[in-house]
Amino acid sequence: MSLLGSAGYPLQRAVGLPRRVANRCAGPACPVWLAGLVLAVAGCGGQASVALPHKTAAPAAPAAAANPPQTVRQQVIAAYTGYWLALGQALDAQNAGRARAILAQYVPGASIPSLISGLEADWAHGEIQYGGAVLHILSVQIAGGHAAVHDCADFSNAGVQDARTGQVVGSLGSPHVNLISTLVFLHGRWLVSNQVPVVLSCVP
Repeated sequence: MSLLGSAGYPLQRAVGLPRRVANRCAGPACPVWLAGLVLAVAGCGGQASVALPHKTAAPAAPAAAANPPQTVRQQVIAAYTGYWLALGQALDAQNAGRARAILAQYVPGASIPSLISGLEADWAHGEIQYGGAVLHILSVQIAGGHAAVHDCADFSNAGVQDARTGQVVGSLGSPHVNLISTLVFLHGRWLVSNQVPVVLSCVP
């Protein structure tokens, strides 16, 4: 597990996406949350795309610190997009301490040890991220300290590669990943607490 895959197991086997589908995922080694976490919803509608940069030096600042003040919806979207950036940065950190500091801004603290454990398997293989996701946020629903983001994400150019050779070792290969992410507001920031794949297909 790693990058997208490592996130799937630690957050109650629900956050993130498996990425070795095209090359190395087979049998019991595959992330199991796809089989166990299924949610049927109505079809997708379209909204603006958010292209994540391939690499950044550090995670984006928490949305609440932005100036001028953002709406709650903007804060949720910033936390959600920042989460995807943070996953890749944590993988590239190749260090548990640095990865923990990166992830702490975007996921609940109780989930970090499992996330780190998943990343360590990739570090042992010398793997880093390549490419990046393009997020197509279809809707954002907010109720008090909870929020749900419905996304039809493009992961066709996102995956992992060998840090030494640059060879791609895993890719999602899917341009339409239908996903609902839940966030909670804790200690002054929105954190991604769970993600569930949606059975139905989606269109950005």
